[in-house]
Amino acid sequence: MDHLHDANPLERKLVDKANRTRTPITANFELTPTCTLNCDMCFIRTERSVVEQYGGLLPLQQWLDWAEQLQSMGTLFILLTGGEPMLYPHFKELYTRLREMGFVITINTNGTLIDEEMVRTLQTRKPRRVNVTLYGGSTETYSRLCHNPQGYNRCMDALKLLKQAGIDVKLNVSIVKKNLEDYEQIIRLARELDIPAEVNSYMFPLTRSECRAARNIQAERLEADEAARIEMLYMEYKKGDGITRYMHDLKYTLAHTEGSSACSLECRAAKSSCWINWQGIMTPCVLMEAPAVSLRHTPPAAAWKQMTETAAMLPAHTECSGCGLRPVCNVCYAAASNEKEVAGSMDYLCRMAKAKARIITDFAPVRP
Repeated sequence: MDHLHDANPLERKLVDKANRTRTPITANFELTPTCTLNCDMCFIRTERSVVEQYGGLLPLQQWLDWAEQLQSMGTLFILLTGGEPMLYPHFKELYTRLREMGFVITINTNGTLIDEEMVRTLQTRKPRRVNVTLYGGSTETYSRLCHNPQGYNRCMDALKLLKQAGIDVKLNVSIVKKNLEDYEQIIRLARELDIPAEVNSYMFPLTRSECRAARNIQAERLEADEAARIEMLYMEYKKGDGITRYMHDLKYTLAHTEGSSACSLECRAAKSSCWINWQGIMTPCVLMEAPAVSLRHTPPAAAWKQMTETAAMLPAHTECSGCGLRPVCNVCYAAASNEKEVAGSMDYLCRMAKAKARIITDFAPVRP
């Protein structure tokens, strides 16, 4: 869930230094859990009535105050996300104020609220990137999966507006059972629009209690073998002519991996990155509900210190010890925790890794 996973060399140096010094160089602002879509595999979307029951959305000045304090702690990059972040009533003003403060801003959106006025706001001080989630290649798929048939056309219009405005854009794609048949169409659209696509076929099980009653992600996500197949197909798209070398290197790595250590918190979460949800609760990432510190009661600097110290003591997942498939496994600390809590074990991750290993072992380049 790291929006800087494709960082340029300068950004990577800054992030690496932040990891070493435990500086929160990246903050993720989850402005609202409400959304214009209602996707069957979403682990965040919450009804507006529920949001009001929990006290409603945070005021603009609260986000700005926290941003100012985070900036003094070393924060440079901010992701504005949701839900659909553009549903936040003060989105345009918040975005503009954060850019004026010097933050490098990335936006996650489904594109349905991007019109010419929104593009003009973004053009004034351009974001680092706008990540637009594309859920399918037709109104039918959007109706079936997102329960909003207008979502597809609005998303396509948004992509064209962003491209015309010279704003950097990327497609985020989640593949589940209800849009599996759209995969090839989505890749064709990405090529036609000349927009890079990032495809995910592993769906985390639900963690948020307010979402569990409404959704069953285990029923919506692909079978482990199919998820592995789509991930490897995506790598062929991503690597292009370099796919043969890539698969050869993976095969070599698997053959020479004797066994891995237990799965600990190895990513940037609680090292150089934090997540702040719509209620003002700071966690290491969107997929970890603990350790958690409320910024309503604790200033960001103290909250960061408390969270990082607690995160450093989290027990590792020993089920991963000795496994030779870690180089191709989707496991991370949050995934392991959530699978065990919701599904009862990490079996899905293990089966997906084994399926990918088989694909890699059997891979043969297509001869011209």
